[in-house]
Amino acid sequence: MAKNVFGIDLGTSNSAIAYLDALGVPKIKENREGDLVTPSVVWFEGETSTVVGKAARDEKLFSPEQVVELVKREMGTDRRWQFHGKEFTAESISSLILRSLVDLVEDGPGKTPVVITVPAYFGAKEREATRNAGEIANVEVLNLVPEPVAAALFYDAQSPLSGKNLLVYDLGGGTFDVTAVRGEGNVFDILATDGDARLGGADWDRMLSDYLLDRFIEETSDEQAEEDDTLRLKLQEQAVACKEALSSAQSYTVRLASDTGSRAKIKVTREEFEQLTAPLLERTELCMERLFQQVEEKEPGFAFDEVILVGGSSRMVAISELVQRATGLKPRIFEPDLAVAKGAAISATISQLQVLAGEGSAEAAVAEFARASGIDAAQLAALSSKKVLNVIPKAIGFKVYDRETGEPFIDHVIAQNTTIPLAQKACRHYLTLEDYQQAVELTLYQQASDIASDNPDLNEVITGSEARLTGIPPLPQGQPIQIEVDVAGDGLITVQGTHLPSGKSMTSNVRIGVMSEAEISKAKESLKGMRVSTGDAS
Repeated sequence: MAKNVFGIDLGTSNSAIAYLDALGVPKIKENREGDLVTPSVVWFEGETSTVVGKAARDEKLFSPEQVVELVKREMGTDRRWQFHGKEFTAESISSLILRSLVDLVEDGPGKTPVVITVPAYFGAKEREATRNAGEIANVEVLNLVPEPVAAALFYDAQSPLSGKNLLVYDLGGGTFDVTAVRGEGNVFDILATDGDARLGGADWDRMLSDYLLDRFIEETSDEQAEEDDTLRLKLQEQAVACKEALSSAQSYTVRLASDTGSRAKIKVTREEFEQLTAPLLERTELCMERLFQQVEEKEPGFAFDEVILVGGSSRMVAISELVQRATGLKPRIFEPDLAVAKGAAISATISQLQVLAGEGSAEAAVAEFARASGIDAAQLAALSSKKVLNVIPKAIGFKVYDRETGEPFIDHVIAQNTTIPLAQKACRHYLTLEDYQQAVELTLYQQASDIASDNPDLNEVITGSEARLTGIPPLPQGQPIQIEVDVAGDGLITVQGTHLPSGKSMTSNVRIGVMSEAEISKAKESLKGMRVSTGDAS
């Protein structure tokens, strides 16, 4: 394959890698099993060997303690796993999934340039954790693109979306986003986003699996079934098959057998399934309602023109019915499992053209990339002018203290769903608390609740953002401190603090993440000798 750039959908349940062919059409690169998607499951088979994909998922039956799945839900946390005497983070495990995908397309020496998708509702910590995973995997991360934007880019390639207001409802395997996107000319502008980073199709599967187990025990009186690991795995597989079948059929019969010889045929109707999982659907509805409120506050009278469903689980009939009731629009659904990866490939091409244009003219960038990749220059020229405006999905601020009560609160200097890059820096003026105070803490906090609150308990420290303004002259309390915050389009946060009377200042560029640079380097070194395969490595 000619030197190209790639888009990666790093999903909770499944992942995929895509590229643009010579005609500028997004294509998925099949894995070594001939599948378009790879299960995001990792089996730590040995000290120097890991397996990613179907074989890893199948190994759950035999070595569940050595298999990790749904790791995307842990991005941005400090969770650690221990395998064969080594410690692994969510970033390092995700890097193995990335490595298995990039190995399919690598062409010669040098880092492979990629764009990786993230849920729109991922905060600063989760996004930087994803970037770190790419660094550990030794790829060049051109950009992180929100999944709904990637989907919109893919749909735009099928039918132009310029001049339309879009609602993108994205129900992935483990995360949920709902996003308002406006297409204006060649610009895709995210107006607002909401979601739940711990809600996805896997929760429908789990709820149905538990229901099937209860029905099995009820019909067979086999109380040992709860301890039957083989049956548990069979239940998980059958729950997925049942959910998928009920997207087109009114009923589905599950056939189960336990190790003790008990057998049962359990018929599940679509109505039963929808009643069972209604609480999960309601959680997505709450996110939609919050989004509609945020959009109305931002742009009164805003109306949607089209609704796009993304993610394999969005095929469920109840999803399209809910969205149609909420918007009055019939949703569009096309390649929901692949739309994000294909859109990421388009985004990667746009990002690479922008990088090259920064070194010269747009025309020269198109010509250079066309030669390097083999992609039709006319198709590249059409993409070169496209632009994406993102938002900060969660409010960001500083912990300050009420001068009268002494009570702490979070002053959000950047509101939830503020467009980035910022049109102008956010600026605040504070006063020192104590006499002779010579330093000020400038640690950033991020909204940790669904709705922004100044309650410190409903916010979290952004690890890696800790900074101090020092060298302030020892003067009485009440010294004026000016703080300016800027956010670039790629999410890089710059904080500048200044003691106004003396002019003493400091600037901190914040690449937010749970892992330190030293930990990232250690993880890269640790994984250097690790063999990543998609089949039995023994």
